[in-house]
Amino acid sequence: DSPLQTMPLKAFGVVLLGPGQVGRAVLSRLRETRGFLAKRHNIQFDLKAVADSSGCVICPTSQQSLDYNAVIDWKSSGKRLAQYANGTESGSNLSERLTALANPRTFVVDCSASSGTASVLRGFLDKGGYFVACNKKPLTGPMSDFQHFTSPQNIGRCLFESTVGAGTPFLSSLTRVIQSGDSVRSIQGTFSGTLGYLTSGLQDGRKFSEIVRDAFKNGLTEPDPRDDLSGTDVARKALILARMLGWEREMGDVEVQALYPPEFAKLSVPEFLDALDSLDADFAKMSEEASIKDSVLRYVARIDDGRCSVKLRSVPLDNPIGRLSGTDNIIQISTDIYFKQPLVIQGAGAGLEVTSAGVVADMVDLASRA
Repeated sequence: DSPLQTMPLKAFGVVLLGPGQVGRAVLSRLRETRGFLAKRHNIQFDLKAVADSSGCVICPTSQQSLDYNAVIDWKSSGKRLAQYANGTESGSNLSERLTALANPRTFVVDCSASSGTASVLRGFLDKGGYFVACNKKPLTGPMSDFQHFTSPQNIGRCLFESTVGAGTPFLSSLTRVIQSGDSVRSIQGTFSGTLGYLTSGLQDGRKFSEIVRDAFKNGLTEPDPRDDLSGTDVARKALILARMLGWEREMGDVEVQALYPPEFAKLSVPEFLDALDSLDADFAKMSEEASIKDSVLRYVARIDDGRCSVKLRSVPLDNPIGRLSGTDNIIQISTDIYFKQPLVIQGAGAGLEVTSAGVVADMVDLASRA
Protein backbone atom coordinates (compact mmCIF):
# COMPACT_ATOMS: atom_id res chain seq x y z
CA ASP A 1 0.00 0.00 0.00
CA SER A 2 1.09 3.56 -0.70
CA PRO A 3 1.66 5.92 2.26
CA LEU A 4 -1.43 7.89 1.18
CA GLN A 5 -3.67 4.86 1.56
CA THR A 6 -2.61 4.35 5.18
CA MET A 7 -3.14 7.98 6.20
CA PRO A 8 -6.55 9.23 7.42
CA LEU A 9 -8.43 11.30 4.85
CA LYS A 10 -8.22 15.07 5.13
CA ALA A 11 -11.90 15.99 5.26
CA PHE A 12 -13.06 19.49 4.33
CA GLY A 13 -16.51 20.99 4.62
CA VAL A 14 -18.03 22.84 1.65
CA VAL A 15 -20.44 25.76 1.75
CA LEU A 16 -21.74 26.41 -1.78
CA LEU A 17 -23.16 29.78 -2.78
CA GLY A 18 -25.25 29.66 -5.94
CA PRO A 19 -26.46 26.17 -6.95
CA GLY A 20 -27.36 27.29 -10.47
CA GLN A 21 -26.03 25.52 -13.55
CA VAL A 22 -22.38 26.10 -12.68
CA GLY A 23 -22.90 25.40 -8.99
CA ARG A 24 -24.66 22.13 -9.73
CA ALA A 25 -21.87 21.19 -12.16
CA VAL A 26 -19.37 21.74 -9.32
CA LEU A 27 -21.43 19.55 -6.98
CA SER A 28 -21.63 16.86 -9.68
CA ARG A 29 -17.86 16.93 -10.18
CA LEU A 30 -17.21 16.71 -6.44
CA ARG A 31 -19.54 13.72 -6.28
CA GLU A 32 -18.07 12.00 -9.33
CA THR A 33 -14.42 12.54 -8.32
CA ARG A 34 -14.90 11.57 -4.66
CA GLY A 35 -13.10 8.23 -5.03
CA PHE A 36 -10.35 9.71 -7.19
CA LEU A 37 -9.67 12.58 -4.76
CA ALA A 38 -9.49 10.18 -1.82
CA LYS A 39 -7.10 7.81 -3.59
CA ARG A 40 -4.92 10.33 -5.40
CA HIS A 41 -4.93 13.31 -3.01
CA ASN A 42 -6.14 11.87 0.31
CA ILE A 43 -8.86 14.53 0.33
CA GLN A 44 -12.60 14.37 0.97
CA PHE A 45 -15.10 17.21 0.44
CA ASP A 46 -18.34 17.03 2.46
CA LEU A 47 -21.25 19.34 1.65
CA LYS A 48 -22.24 21.28 4.76
CA ALA A 49 -24.45 24.07 3.43
CA VAL A 50 -25.95 25.43 0.21
CA ALA A 51 -27.45 28.88 -0.33
CA ASP A 52 -29.47 30.37 -3.18
CA SER A 53 -31.41 33.62 -3.51
CA SER A 54 -34.39 32.19 -1.60
CA GLY A 55 -32.56 30.88 1.44
CA CYS A 56 -30.22 28.15 2.57
CA VAL A 57 -29.87 24.62 3.88
CA ILE A 58 -27.37 24.00 6.66
CA CYS A 59 -26.51 20.64 8.22
CA PRO A 60 -27.98 20.39 11.73
CA THR A 61 -24.70 19.10 13.18
CA SER A 62 -21.04 19.24 12.20
CA GLN A 63 -20.96 15.44 11.96
CA GLN A 64 -23.60 15.37 9.22
CA SER A 65 -23.33 16.19 5.51
CA LEU A 66 -25.85 17.06 2.83
CA ASP A 67 -26.46 14.54 0.07
CA TYR A 68 -24.96 15.72 -3.23
CA ASN A 69 -27.57 13.91 -5.32
CA ALA A 70 -30.52 15.23 -3.35
CA VAL A 71 -29.39 18.87 -3.62
CA ILE A 72 -28.59 18.55 -7.33
CA ASP A 73 -31.97 16.94 -8.07
CA TRP A 74 -33.87 19.50 -5.98
CA LYS A 75 -32.32 22.51 -7.71
CA SER A 76 -32.44 20.89 -11.17
CA SER A 77 -36.22 20.68 -10.79
CA GLY A 78 -36.36 24.44 -10.23
CA LYS A 79 -37.24 24.31 -6.52
CA ARG A 80 -36.16 26.88 -3.94
CA LEU A 81 -33.78 25.89 -1.14
CA ALA A 82 -36.07 27.60 1.35
CA GLN A 83 -38.52 24.76 0.68
CA TYR A 84 -35.91 22.00 1.15
CA ALA A 85 -35.98 19.88 4.30
CA ASN A 86 -34.51 22.04 7.09
CA GLY A 87 -34.33 24.91 4.60
CA THR A 88 -34.78 28.47 5.84
CA GLU A 89 -35.72 31.71 4.10
CA SER A 90 -33.11 34.34 3.37
CA GLY A 91 -32.92 36.90 6.12
CA SER A 92 -30.76 39.73 7.32
CA ASN A 93 -28.60 37.27 9.25
CA LEU A 94 -27.90 34.87 6.37
CA SER A 95 -24.30 36.04 5.97
CA GLU A 96 -23.67 35.62 9.69
CA ARG A 97 -25.17 32.12 9.71
CA LEU A 98 -23.00 31.02 6.79
CA THR A 99 -19.87 32.66 8.19
CA ALA A 100 -20.45 30.83 11.47
CA LEU A 101 -19.59 27.63 9.59
CA ALA A 102 -16.09 28.87 8.78
CA ASN A 103 -13.06 27.10 10.21
CA PRO A 104 -9.62 25.98 8.96
CA ARG A 105 -11.16 22.87 7.37
CA THR A 106 -14.05 24.50 5.48
CA PHE A 107 -14.37 26.04 2.01
CA VAL A 108 -16.86 28.60 0.82
CA VAL A 109 -17.32 28.16 -2.94
CA ASP A 110 -18.93 31.12 -4.72
CA CYS A 111 -20.68 30.04 -7.92
CA SER A 112 -23.34 32.72 -7.65
CA ALA A 113 -23.75 35.84 -9.78
CA SER A 114 -24.29 38.00 -6.71
CA SER A 115 -22.40 41.13 -5.76
CA GLY A 116 -23.34 40.59 -2.12
CA THR A 117 -21.13 37.63 -1.19
CA ALA A 118 -17.97 39.54 -0.26
CA SER A 119 -18.82 39.65 3.46
CA VAL A 120 -19.14 35.84 3.59
CA LEU A 121 -15.88 35.37 1.69
CA ARG A 122 -14.07 37.79 4.00
CA GLY A 123 -15.58 36.10 7.04
CA PHE A 124 -14.30 32.68 5.97
CA LEU A 125 -10.78 33.98 5.43
CA ASP A 126 -10.81 35.82 8.76
CA LYS A 127 -11.68 32.56 10.54
CA GLY A 128 -8.93 30.59 8.82
CA GLY A 129 -11.17 29.05 6.14
CA TYR A 130 -10.77 28.93 2.38
CA PHE A 131 -12.63 30.40 -0.55
CA VAL A 132 -12.78 29.51 -4.22
CA ALA A 133 -14.82 31.53 -6.69
CA CYS A 134 -15.96 31.64 -10.28
CA ASN A 135 -18.13 34.67 -9.44
CA LYS A 136 -16.31 37.79 -10.64
CA LYS A 137 -18.36 40.36 -8.75
CA PRO A 138 -16.77 40.14 -5.27
CA LEU A 139 -13.34 40.36 -6.90
CA THR A 140 -14.29 43.45 -8.91
CA GLY A 141 -16.07 45.27 -6.12
CA PRO A 142 -14.20 47.77 -3.91
CA MET A 143 -10.42 47.53 -4.18
CA SER A 144 -10.29 47.11 -0.41
CA ASP A 145 -12.09 43.75 -0.71
CA PHE A 146 -9.65 42.48 -3.34
CA GLN A 147 -6.69 43.62 -1.21
CA HIS A 148 -8.14 41.75 1.77
CA PHE A 149 -8.64 38.56 -0.25
CA THR A 150 -5.10 38.64 -1.63
CA SER A 151 -3.25 39.97 1.42
CA PRO A 152 -0.16 38.01 2.55
CA GLN A 153 -2.14 36.30 5.34
CA ASN A 154 -4.95 35.23 2.98
CA ILE A 155 -3.41 34.66 -0.47
CA GLY A 156 -2.64 31.02 0.31
CA ARG A 157 -6.28 30.32 1.12
CA CYS A 158 -8.15 31.76 -1.84
CA LEU A 159 -8.14 31.00 -5.57
CA PHE A 160 -10.35 32.24 -8.39
CA GLU A 161 -8.98 30.75 -11.61
CA SER A 162 -12.43 30.27 -13.12
CA THR A 163 -13.32 33.96 -12.96
CA VAL A 164 -11.33 34.82 -16.09
CA GLY A 165 -10.74 31.80 -18.32
CA ALA A 166 -13.18 29.25 -16.91
CA GLY A 167 -10.83 26.31 -16.25
CA THR A 168 -8.15 27.37 -18.73
CA PRO A 169 -5.12 28.32 -16.57
CA PHE A 170 -4.84 32.03 -17.32
CA LEU A 171 -4.53 33.25 -13.74
CA SER A 172 -2.24 30.48 -12.49
CA SER A 173 0.10 31.11 -15.42
CA LEU A 174 0.13 34.84 -14.70
CA THR A 175 0.74 34.11 -11.00
CA ARG A 176 3.82 32.02 -11.82
CA VAL A 177 5.20 34.83 -13.97
CA ILE A 178 4.65 37.35 -11.16
CA GLN A 179 6.14 35.04 -8.51
CA SER A 180 9.32 34.62 -10.56
CA GLY A 181 10.01 38.35 -10.33
CA ASP A 182 9.52 38.79 -14.07
CA SER A 183 8.06 42.21 -14.95
CA VAL A 184 4.78 42.15 -16.89
CA ARG A 185 4.76 44.73 -19.67
CA SER A 186 1.30 44.11 -21.07
CA ILE A 187 -1.59 41.66 -21.14
CA GLN A 188 -4.11 41.33 -23.91
CA GLY A 189 -6.64 38.72 -24.83
CA THR A 190 -10.19 37.81 -25.73
CA PHE A 191 -12.24 36.63 -22.77
CA SER A 192 -15.74 36.09 -24.13
CA GLY A 193 -16.82 33.02 -26.04
CA THR A 194 -19.94 34.86 -27.19
CA LEU A 195 -18.00 37.82 -28.58
CA GLY A 196 -15.47 35.43 -30.14
CA TYR A 197 -18.34 33.71 -31.94
CA LEU A 198 -19.61 37.12 -33.04
CA THR A 199 -16.30 38.40 -34.43
CA SER A 200 -15.57 35.07 -36.16
CA GLY A 201 -18.94 35.42 -37.86
CA LEU A 202 -18.12 38.95 -39.02
CA GLN A 203 -14.83 37.61 -40.40
CA ASP A 204 -16.84 35.08 -42.42
CA GLY A 205 -18.93 37.86 -43.94
CA ARG A 206 -22.12 37.32 -41.95
CA LYS A 207 -24.37 40.17 -40.83
CA PHE A 208 -23.98 41.39 -37.26
CA SER A 209 -27.73 41.11 -36.59
CA GLU A 210 -27.86 37.58 -37.99
CA ILE A 211 -24.97 36.39 -35.82
CA VAL A 212 -26.43 37.85 -32.61
CA ARG A 213 -29.90 36.40 -33.28
CA ASP A 214 -28.37 33.01 -34.10
CA ALA A 215 -26.27 33.05 -30.90
CA PHE A 216 -29.34 34.07 -28.87
CA LYS A 217 -31.46 31.31 -30.41
CA ASN A 218 -28.81 28.67 -29.68
CA GLY A 219 -28.20 29.71 -26.07
CA LEU A 220 -24.76 31.20 -26.68
CA THR A 221 -25.76 34.54 -25.14
CA GLU A 222 -27.23 35.51 -21.82
CA PRO A 223 -31.06 35.74 -21.70
CA ASP A 224 -30.53 39.42 -22.47
CA PRO A 225 -27.79 39.58 -25.18
CA ARG A 226 -26.84 43.06 -23.99
CA ASP A 227 -25.22 41.43 -20.95
CA ASP A 228 -22.64 40.06 -23.40
CA LEU A 229 -22.56 42.92 -25.92
CA SER A 230 -22.12 45.60 -23.23
CA GLY A 231 -18.56 44.38 -22.59
CA THR A 232 -19.11 44.55 -18.81
CA ASP A 233 -18.30 40.89 -18.23
CA VAL A 234 -15.02 41.20 -20.15
CA ALA A 235 -14.26 44.41 -18.24
CA ARG A 236 -14.57 42.54 -14.95
CA LYS A 237 -12.08 39.93 -16.18
CA ALA A 238 -9.67 42.64 -17.31
CA LEU A 239 -9.95 44.37 -13.93
CA ILE A 240 -9.09 41.13 -12.10
CA LEU A 241 -5.97 40.76 -14.26
CA ALA A 242 -4.98 44.40 -13.65
CA ARG A 243 -5.45 44.01 -9.90
CA MET A 244 -3.31 40.89 -9.93
CA LEU A 245 -0.53 43.07 -11.31
CA GLY A 246 -0.90 45.27 -8.26
CA TRP A 247 -2.82 48.03 -10.00
CA GLU A 248 -5.27 49.82 -7.71
CA ARG A 249 -8.20 50.19 -10.08
CA GLU A 250 -11.98 50.18 -9.79
CA MET A 251 -14.58 49.15 -12.38
CA GLY A 252 -15.11 52.79 -13.29
CA ASP A 253 -11.46 53.01 -14.38
CA VAL A 254 -11.91 50.40 -17.13
CA GLU A 255 -12.60 51.81 -20.60
CA VAL A 256 -15.49 49.78 -22.01
CA GLN A 257 -16.94 49.82 -25.53
CA ALA A 258 -20.47 48.47 -25.85
CA LEU A 259 -21.40 46.96 -29.22
CA TYR A 260 -24.72 48.81 -29.40
CA PRO A 261 -25.72 52.49 -29.03
CA PRO A 262 -26.94 53.86 -25.65
CA GLU A 263 -30.52 54.25 -26.87
CA PHE A 264 -30.79 50.48 -27.32
CA ALA A 265 -30.45 49.99 -23.55
CA LYS A 266 -34.09 50.94 -22.95
CA LEU A 267 -35.55 48.42 -25.42
CA SER A 268 -37.10 45.08 -24.51
CA VAL A 269 -35.14 42.01 -25.64
CA PRO A 270 -37.39 41.39 -28.70
CA GLU A 271 -37.19 45.08 -29.63
CA PHE A 272 -33.41 45.00 -29.20
CA LEU A 273 -33.05 41.97 -31.48
CA ASP A 274 -35.26 43.63 -34.10
CA ALA A 275 -33.24 46.88 -33.95
CA LEU A 276 -29.92 45.17 -34.68
CA ASP A 277 -30.43 45.41 -38.45
CA SER A 278 -29.62 49.12 -38.24
CA LEU A 279 -26.07 48.25 -37.08
CA ASP A 280 -25.24 45.82 -39.90
CA ALA A 281 -23.77 48.38 -42.31
CA ASP A 282 -21.38 49.86 -39.72
CA PHE A 283 -20.05 46.46 -38.63
CA ALA A 284 -19.69 45.29 -42.22
CA LYS A 285 -17.68 48.43 -43.02
CA MET A 286 -15.37 47.94 -40.01
CA SER A 287 -14.83 44.29 -40.90
CA GLU A 288 -14.05 45.15 -44.53
CA GLU A 289 -11.60 47.88 -43.52
CA ALA A 290 -9.79 45.41 -41.27
CA SER A 291 -9.71 42.79 -44.02
CA ILE A 292 -8.04 45.22 -46.45
CA LYS A 293 -5.19 45.51 -43.91
CA ASP A 294 -4.91 41.70 -43.53
CA SER A 295 -6.55 42.05 -40.14
CA VAL A 296 -9.72 40.93 -38.40
CA LEU A 297 -12.01 42.37 -35.75
CA ARG A 298 -11.68 40.97 -32.25
CA TYR A 299 -13.13 42.16 -28.93
CA VAL A 300 -9.88 42.63 -27.03
CA ALA A 301 -9.08 43.32 -23.39
CA ARG A 302 -5.80 45.19 -22.99
CA ILE A 303 -3.88 46.02 -19.81
CA ASP A 304 -0.82 48.16 -20.48
CA ASP A 305 0.69 51.63 -19.94
CA GLY A 306 -1.42 52.12 -16.84
CA ARG A 307 -4.66 51.71 -18.80
CA CYS A 308 -7.23 48.93 -18.75
CA SER A 309 -9.59 48.79 -21.74
CA VAL A 310 -11.97 46.41 -23.49
CA LYS A 311 -13.08 47.23 -27.03
CA LEU A 312 -13.43 46.08 -30.60
CA ARG A 313 -10.03 46.22 -32.27
CA SER A 314 -8.49 45.44 -35.63
CA VAL A 315 -5.91 42.67 -35.08
CA PRO A 316 -3.41 41.33 -37.68
CA LEU A 317 -4.25 37.86 -38.97
CA ASP A 318 -0.76 36.61 -38.09
CA ASN A 319 -1.25 37.58 -34.41
CA PRO A 320 -2.36 34.74 -32.07
CA ILE A 321 -5.49 36.75 -31.22
CA GLY A 322 -6.17 37.28 -34.91
CA ARG A 323 -5.83 33.55 -35.61
CA LEU A 324 -8.37 32.71 -32.90
CA SER A 325 -11.72 31.41 -34.12
CA GLY A 326 -15.03 30.41 -32.59
CA THR A 327 -15.66 30.55 -28.86
CA ASP A 328 -12.14 29.86 -27.57
CA ASN A 329 -10.45 32.41 -25.29
CA ILE A 330 -6.81 33.45 -25.38
CA ILE A 331 -4.41 35.44 -23.21
CA GLN A 332 -1.12 36.94 -24.39
CA ILE A 333 1.32 38.03 -21.67
CA SER A 334 4.33 40.14 -22.61
CA THR A 335 7.09 40.40 -19.99
CA ASP A 336 10.80 41.18 -19.72
CA ILE A 337 11.44 37.46 -20.28
CA TYR A 338 8.50 36.68 -22.59
CA PHE A 339 9.12 39.71 -24.82
CA LYS A 340 10.07 38.63 -28.32
CA GLN A 341 7.77 35.63 -27.94
CA PRO A 342 4.90 36.49 -25.52
CA LEU A 343 3.44 33.77 -23.33
CA VAL A 344 0.23 32.63 -25.07
CA ILE A 345 -2.42 30.37 -23.55
CA GLN A 346 -5.57 29.36 -25.42
CA GLY A 347 -8.53 27.20 -24.49
CA ALA A 348 -12.23 27.01 -23.80
CA GLY A 349 -13.29 30.14 -21.97
CA ALA A 350 -16.80 29.03 -21.08
CA GLY A 351 -18.86 25.93 -20.47
CA LEU A 352 -20.11 24.06 -17.44
CA GLU A 353 -17.55 21.27 -17.59
CA VAL A 354 -14.44 23.42 -17.97
CA THR A 355 -15.64 25.95 -15.37
CA SER A 356 -16.55 23.32 -12.76
CA ALA A 357 -13.24 21.56 -13.39
CA GLY A 358 -11.42 24.82 -12.73
CA VAL A 359 -13.30 25.35 -9.46
CA VAL A 360 -12.60 21.82 -8.19
CA ALA A 361 -8.95 22.06 -9.23
CA ASP A 362 -8.63 25.23 -7.13
CA MET A 363 -10.21 23.46 -4.16
CA VAL A 364 -7.83 20.52 -4.45
CA ASP A 365 -4.85 22.86 -4.84
CA LEU A 366 -5.67 24.67 -1.60
CA ALA A 367 -6.66 21.53 0.31
CA SER A 368 -3.41 19.83 -0.67
CA ARG A 369 -1.44 22.59 1.03
CA ALA A 370 -3.35 22.27 4.33
